[in-house]
Amino acid sequence: MGIIRPFSFIGLLIAVVFPTALLAQTDALMNVYEHRPDLQAAFDRKTGLAIPGTAAGFLLDLEDWAVQYGWQEDETLAAYGPEQDDGIPVRVDATEIESEIQAQSYVVMDRSTGKILTVKNENRVWPIASLTKLVTADVVLDEGVSMSTVADIQSQDDVGGAKLSVYDGDQFTIQDLFYAALVGSANNAANALSRATGLSKKDFVSEMNIRAAALNLTHTRFVDPTGIELGNVSTAREMARLASDILARQEVARFTSTYIKYITDITQGTTKKMTTTNWMIYKPEYDDVYVTGGKTGYLIESGWNLVVALRPDGADTDRELLIVLFGADSRSDSFVNAERLADWAWESYAWQKQN
Repeated sequence: MGIIRPFSFIGLLIAVVFPTALLAQTDALMNVYEHRPDLQAAFDRKTGLAIPGTAAGFLLDLEDWAVQYGWQEDETLAAYGPEQDDGIPVRVDATEIESEIQAQSYVVMDRSTGKILTVKNENRVWPIASLTKLVTADVVLDEGVSMSTVADIQSQDDVGGAKLSVYDGDQFTIQDLFYAALVGSANNAANALSRATGLSKKDFVSEMNIRAAALNLTHTRFVDPTGIELGNVSTAREMARLASDILARQEVARFTSTYIKYITDITQGTTKKMTTTNWMIYKPEYDDVYVTGGKTGYLIESGWNLVVALRPDGADTDRELLIVLFGADSRSDSFVNAERLADWAWESYAWQKQN
C-alpha cells in the first residue's frame, strides 16, 4: 500500500512529546514498520525521519505517518488516531484554491486532528522573521520565569525593527514584556525576555534549536530571539508543527489573541499602548472569523509571514484551523489570503464524527 494518496494531505503532530497513549504504541508502530517494505523505504530505521526523495513526500517522520494514515490502516495503531469526539475533516468539494492565493508557500492544518488540508511549496526554507518570537516565548515559559518578575530593557536589546521606545534600564514586568513582544512585536522586549531567563544569548538560542530538534524539524534554525536575523528559518510545513504546539499553551494563546494591551513602564511611571499586528483580530472585514492565536512577521527579504489559528466562530472548536503563510507581498495580502484559505477549507471539507 503506497504512502501518498491522491487528494490526501499529510497530518502533523501537535505535541512536543507524544502523549502517553502514543508512547505506549511505539512497539506496535515498529512492528508495523518491520512488516511494511514501503515504510522501510520511506523512513530511516534509526531516527524515524522521512528519507528525502522517497514516497514519504512531505511527511516529517514515521509517527507523522501513523497520525495521518497508520491509524486507519492498522487497528494496532488506533491510539495514533483522533480522539473519539474529534470531527475528522473529509473532502466534499474538489475545488482548488492555489491560483487564488498570493504567497510563496503555505500550509492549512486542522488543529484537532493534525490533518493537512492543503499546501504550497511547504518544504521551501524561508526566513520566518518575527514568527521566531513564538519560540522565544516558549523557551522563556519553559524556564519558569514568573510573570510578576521585574526585568529591564537595555540599550543593547535594541536591534532595529519594531521596538518599545524606552530609556536604557527601564523596567517592566515579565508579563508586560510578553505583551510587548507578542502583541506589539517589539524586538527589544523579546531580547529582554531572553535575558530575564539568566541564560546567555548563545545558550538561549541553543534552547530554541533544541526545541525544534525535539519535534524533528530538520530545516528549522534559530540564531537570535527576535527574528531580525535572516538565519532564523523554517518551512511552512515545519512551522505548522511548531506553532500548533506552542499555541496550545494557554499563556501564548492569551497573549497572541489580544487586541490592545496597556503596559506599564515602572521606571518612568507611564503606560504604553500595545496594539496587535494581526489585523484579523480586530478589523471589521474579518468579523466572520474568530482568531485564537498567532503571530505576524516581516523582513524585506521574507515578505509578510503569518501564523494564525482561527475558527468560523468562537464556539466551533471542531473546525479550528492553523494557517502558516510565507512571503505575501503586503501585510494586507497576508490576512486576505489567510481568510481565503480558511473559507476554502470550511467549504471544501465536512467535519465528520467517528462511528
